[in-house]
Parts: sequence; structure tokens; C-alpha cells
Amino acid sequence: MAGEMTPKKRHHACLTGGKADRRSAIVLSNFVVPLMEATGVKWPDCQIKPEALAKFQAGRYEVCGLDSLLSHNDLVTEVSTIGGTDIIDLGTGDRHPSVMKHIWGGKDPDDCVVPDNALTNGRNPIISGALDILSENYGDTVAVTRVLTGPITVAGHLWGVEPILELSKINPDKATQALDIVTDLLIDTARDAIDNHGADSIYMPDPTASGDLLSPSSFNSLMVPIYRKFTKAIKDVPTYLHICGNTAPFLMYAPDTGFDAFSYEAPGCYTIDAKKTIGDRMALMGSLETVRVMMLGSPELVYKEALEQIRDGTDIVCPACGTPPYTPIENIKAMVEATKPKEKKQKKRRPKVDIVADFLPEDAKLKELTEVVMEGDDKTAEKITVQLLGDGYEAIDIVEKALLPGAIAVAKLYDGGYVFVPEILLASGAMQAGISHCKEALSGIEKKGKIIMHVADGDVHEIGKNIVATILEAKGYEIVDLGKSVAPEKVLAAIKDEKPDVVSGTSLMTSTRGAFPKITKMMKDEGFEKPFVVAGGSVDTTFAESMDYAIYADGPEVGDVVLKATKSGKNWKDIREEIHSSY
Repeated sequence: MAGEMTPKKRHHACLTGGKADRRSAIVLSNFVVPLMEATGVKWPDCQIKPEALAKFQAGRYEVCGLDSLLSHNDLVTEVSTIGGTDIIDLGTGDRHPSVMKHIWGGKDPDDCVVPDNALTNGRNPIISGALDILSENYGDTVAVTRVLTGPITVAGHLWGVEPILELSKINPDKATQALDIVTDLLIDTARDAIDNHGADSIYMPDPTASGDLLSPSSFNSLMVPIYRKFTKAIKDVPTYLHICGNTAPFLMYAPDTGFDAFSYEAPGCYTIDAKKTIGDRMALMGSLETVRVMMLGSPELVYKEALEQIRDGTDIVCPACGTPPYTPIENIKAMVEATKPKEKKQKKRRPKVDIVADFLPEDAKLKELTEVVMEGDDKTAEKITVQLLGDGYEAIDIVEKALLPGAIAVAKLYDGGYVFVPEILLASGAMQAGISHCKEALSGIEKKGKIIMHVADGDVHEIGKNIVATILEAKGYEIVDLGKSVAPEKVLAAIKDEKPDVVSGTSLMTSTRGAFPKITKMMKDEGFEKPFVVAGGSVDTTFAESMDYAIYADGPEVGDVVLKATKSGKNWKDIREEIHSSY
């Protein structure tokens, strides 16, 4: 893992599949009124003056703490390089610019030529001027990204969306010719931005390529070759593509475009689905719903859903599309905050002798049994337990004061790095050997509570679960052990049948932990608001906090703590806060 990185290095690493200190956080189009107010710029200055536009865009970093500064927020600049600014409606203080006239409408692509002065025409000089300012002031630290509207969207501005879509069906060669004309312009514009104005990355929004407008086969045959033409010409900087609407049907083709990363729009496409389809073939960017979450949600909701995006596999956390004009800045900041790793308290490594001393009983005979359990000597543990019972010791005292402390002590020694898994297994075995002679005497004692335990669907590593189950059973809890590789539906069925106080799940492999959010959602749908303890090498506090009910356990004693707290009447939120704040 890399050390603390600059926003630029972090963003580039996340775009290209490199190692980063944390997930990158950006927004796409960000024509947001509160950001205008925060940066002290006004409309229309932020659309027509390079200095005001640069100041507005710099607010992404200065005000919100984002990793990338985008050159501008509109989708019309490219068409203005051909038709000038007279065809542009500049919008208002809370409405984006738009195209008023399709200047090539009705024309054959053979008769359409991009003017030689395109890069100095229309809005392009304004954007280039803003890039100059941004790259000079921030280029060493923050990513400076040139926005380029995608080819089929620009073609829609030039010829009309419907004519271009119709042409893609009745005359695909002509449609490709039109897209080639636009793509050549986009390549020239991108190269100018990179070579002369300090852009270090390219972002291409192409909303007209949506799966709501193009079939998967049309996307593959028409758009993929066009995108590859563009990305082949822009190999020296990272690039990413955004397509609005329903992109799920052609996700499998996204890596073939040549872009480093793909931004998709929820709810048309969710991160978990994108990850399943695309895997690691390109970076994923997304996908906080723009209205429900970013504009109307609370900072707490934004934070929680950003954690869910990270959990589900996004590489760069960002809104699903352009942020609406009245999106609160606090919500953007909450998204950024979710990407930051929580500071963990540095636990001082305690001496081995001090750890052992915490668990040794004062009674000499019980102490001897505890030491034998710690050594993993099951035969001697069994022998001493029988002797103690014969001497009149209560079975409950033997278990709680000698056998359990021995096994828990070894678990604590494991946390301290003094012993390893084999020692834990041996100590657990020695404890169980002694408990086997106490079970009859303990059988009449009322159970303290009930817990369902399982290993995540697809995961067969159950050593940790079995050890904790043994300890909890010895402490007087009823254990419903569902075993390993348990489907979420089976867990839910057990919850309905058993009505436990607590549910727990273990996952060693990252690929299997996705079962846990499914279980918590099912629990929520069923109105079962009980703690769900998650443990194992693939989970942590951040993962747990991305879902309701989940509490991360970093040791075998946490299950007992959660069960006791639940039985005392505490809710899962308060229990999670207490336990996670202790780590």
C-alpha cells in the first residue's frame, strides 16, 4: 500500500489500476449553486471568463477536497468550435448551457467539414484559458482533467439525435463517417489540452451512447471502434468514459473501448453488477444516485452509501452523473470523507507474561488447569478436570475460572503475535476435553442467549468460527451453527426459525463477503433488527459500517460483549459505536 499520496497521484493510480493510499473521490459535472457561492463567482462569469471558470472549478479541491479539477461543466463546448457561440443557449445560474441549432442537420457527412480554426473558435479558448490557470496553480498536486463531450453526443448536437440514431440502423457506414468527423475533432482538442494547456487526464461524457438509446450490438459495432480510435491517440494520459442511463446490457464491451475507467449511472447500473461483469479489466467509477442521495440525502446517507460503493468494488467514488445545481456542499464533503481510512488506535504490544497473568486464577489447582489448557495438553486437562470434580469443585467454576481463561488467553497471545493458529487449536481442544466432563453438571443451567453462526457463502474456512463457537458455548450461550459456505437464504430461514439474539458470519476471502450485505438487507426487510457480527480476514470496521446491523469483531471476546449488550436492551447502533470506537 502506498503512503500518503497527492490527490493527483491517488486519482491517476485509481484510474489506471495502480496502488493508492485510498479510493479517489471526484464529481463529474458540478454546476452547483452552493459552490458558486463558496468560491465567490457569479453566473454568467463562470461560463464565459477563464479566470472565473478556473476559480469555480478550483473549488472542487479547495472547498470540497476532491482529487480532480475538471476543465468545465457543459456538453456544448465542442459543437461551438464548429458553429460558434451563437448556436449556444448559455443557460442560467442553475441551468446548463444547451444547443439551439443543429448546424449540420439534414446534411450528408460528405458535405460537412470541421473548420481549420476550430481550436480557437467558440468556447474552446475559454476552456483552454481556464486549463492554463488550473494547471499552473494546481497541476503538481491535483489532477487537471479536460472534459470532452463524447462523439455520438456531439454528433447529436450537429445533426440531431434522432437522425444519427436512425442513420446507425439504415446506413451504419454513414453514421460511422459522421462519428469519425467528430472523433478527429475530439482527438485534436484532447491533444491540444494535453500538449499545450497542462491537462493530465481526459474525461469523456457521452450520454447519447446510453443503453436506453443504443442496443448492445449497436454499441459494440458502432461505438467501440470509435472509442478505440480516440483512446489510441490519447495513450499518454489516463482516460475515463461516462455513459448515462442503463449501461448494464453492454457492460461487457466497456473494457474494449480502451478507456482506463468507466463511469456508470445508478440506478441504471449498480457497482456490484459492474464489478461482476467487468472485474479488473478496467477501473470502476461510481455511483451515488444524484437526486435521492447527493441532492436530497443527508451527509450521513451520502457517507453510508459511499462506503457501500467502496464495499461493492468501485475504484473511484463519485456521483452517478452530474451533480444537480442545488446539491449541498456538505454532501460532497461527506462523500470524500467516506474514502478516508479511519485512524486506528495504536495498541501497545503487551508483554507475554502480562497477558498470561490476566487469565491465571488465584486458586492453585484451577491455575494448574489453566496453564495446561494454554499448553494445549488435552489429556492432562481432562485428567485435572476429573480430579477437580472429584474434589468437589463446581463444574461452572472449573469452566469459567480455568478452562475458558486458558483458551481465551491463547487467543489474546495470538493477537499479540506470540502464538499462531495451531496453538489456538490445541488450546481449544484442551478446553473442550475438560468441558466434556462438565457438560452433564451444566446441562440444567439456563442459556444466557442464542447466536446463529455461519461462514459466508462460498467460503469454507471455519476454524475461527469453530473456536469462537466453542468459547461462547462454554460461556453458557446456545449456539446454532449453520456450518460453512452457507447461502444467505439459509441464514434468513434460520433467523426466522430460531429467533436468535445475535447473528454472526465469518469470511476469510474477500470474494465471499458480499453475502453479508445481502443478509442484512433480508434482515431489514423482515424487520429483524438485531446485531450481525462480522469477522474474518476480509472484513473490517469500514466494511461493517457500510450496512445496517453489522458489527466488526476483532477477537473472540466480542461475541460475548455483543450478546450481553443485546440482552441488556441496547440497540445495534449503540453497540457498534461502543465496540468500533474501542479499536
